Amino acid sequence: MQKNITLSIPNSVKYLPIAVDVIRHAAQIAEIDSRDIVDIVAASRELLFNAIQHAYPKNLGGMIDVDIMFHPHGIQISVHDMGLPFDFDSYMASERTGGLKRIVDYVDELRFSNLGRKGKSFTIFKSHPMDFEDVTFQPYSDLEDESPASLKPASIQIRDYECGDEEAISRLIYNNYTYSYYKSLFYYPRRIRELNESGEIASVVAETREGKIVGHFALVKIEGANIAEIGVAVVHPDYKGKGIMNAMLDRIQQRAKELKLDAIFGEALMLHPFSQRANLRHGFGESALLLGLVPNTVSLTDPNAVRTEKRAAVLIGYKILNGVTSRKIFMPTDYRRLVEIIYANNRLTIEKAQMPEPKKANRITYELSQYTQSGTLVIDWVSEDFAHTIRHYLHILYRKHVEMIFADVNLMQCGCVDEVVRVLKEEGFAFSGVLFYRRGEDDYLRLQMPNSDNVETKQIVCHTDFCSRLLQGISEELEAF
Repeated sequence: MQKNITLSIPNSVKYLPIAVDVIRHAAQIAEIDSRDIVDIVAASRELLFNAIQHAYPKNLGGMIDVDIMFHPHGIQISVHDMGLPFDFDSYMASERTGGLKRIVDYVDELRFSNLGRKGKSFTIFKSHPMDFEDVTFQPYSDLEDESPASLKPASIQIRDYECGDEEAISRLIYNNYTYSYYKSLFYYPRRIRELNESGEIASVVAETREGKIVGHFALVKIEGANIAEIGVAVVHPDYKGKGIMNAMLDRIQQRAKELKLDAIFGEALMLHPFSQRANLRHGFGESALLLGLVPNTVSLTDPNAVRTEKRAAVLIGYKILNGVTSRKIFMPTDYRRLVEIIYANNRLTIEKAQMPEPKKANRITYELSQYTQSGTLVIDWVSEDFAHTIRHYLHILYRKHVEMIFADVNLMQCGCVDEVVRVLKEEGFAFSGVLFYRRGEDDYLRLQMPNSDNVETKQIVCHTDFCSRLLQGISEELEAF
């Protein structure tokens, strides 16, 4: 059963019987034992009465929201309000009796969530007998390898996403980023479930023997290409340093091979070296340094991260999975040495592409990213008067007020790559790197241009010599403009 029941009542005791009756009938629909229904109703009445009496200051109107969720193994009831902040831990540690403490005697679990500007909620859970038919139990064990993932405790299982994991995944994001994570859809459990079911993302979780989700990693498929980003990687703060992240990354790579992806890539945040090291350790090759991709609203709870009030950079690392060892491209003369190193980083040799037939029209367009507040000019091939078309789309992006503008030039179809690079450099673009299999089966040269003073170019941490060289070249180009 996957249906929810929601109800909102004013914070007045005269509406309490309505909510209690709804909860009683919901428990009956769930076919819960009559004795357990008595406990559920008692706990819910206590929770609702407490919210009505204490959530809002006197003479201040407000609403109490009730959410009833059916699970195969029980019923969950949440009571939410936008009232006064509450210190749940202090209350439960006090010597008081009754009130919220009485609820613990009625149900299997009582949880409190401080939602910041979105108020607070109390959640109770009452289990009922579960039908174990067709349920397969798998043992918890370490990965049998010599990688850092072998540090993972034996009580932690790494497994693929299952329906019902979505709320715990959202909470993990919150525990690491509060509400600052720029891929905001991961704060919506329903969207996590829908995207996993549709195959647009493929999540992997780390679960304790007790059933607690303490880690998440995902493959995020790229539209129009047979590649995926590895990301949304979080581990509960209490479980960090135990090899869980590496164990999840091992499973993510296995999933990518099972899905027959051409490549996977990761965005390592350049406020600390940790994710850069992890990607390199797992065979990823550095391919691009993207300035200002991460909005400055993102704040890490990690105390070791560099602090900046500006938009942060990421280092792109690729791993080619389809067995290809060479690529035919048009080499950009100005960036020849950097491009050669990037292909070598990814175990690819370079062959010269054959000049295509002249095109009658430009294939130039642009893309906008709602998450990163950036725009990308996409140049697949050009014909006569292409400079005018490039500048036309650039001015569209200027008017969109995006803070970073990228330009992707198709290295496999754009025979005039040097002329295109010259025009882009005149507009203020600098080198960024190479994106493999970015659209269709083609590789793209990526250039970049900050469109705001709110882009961090100084507080950037590089883990390798090549990364430092890349950053130095980009900085010199931008300063020379």
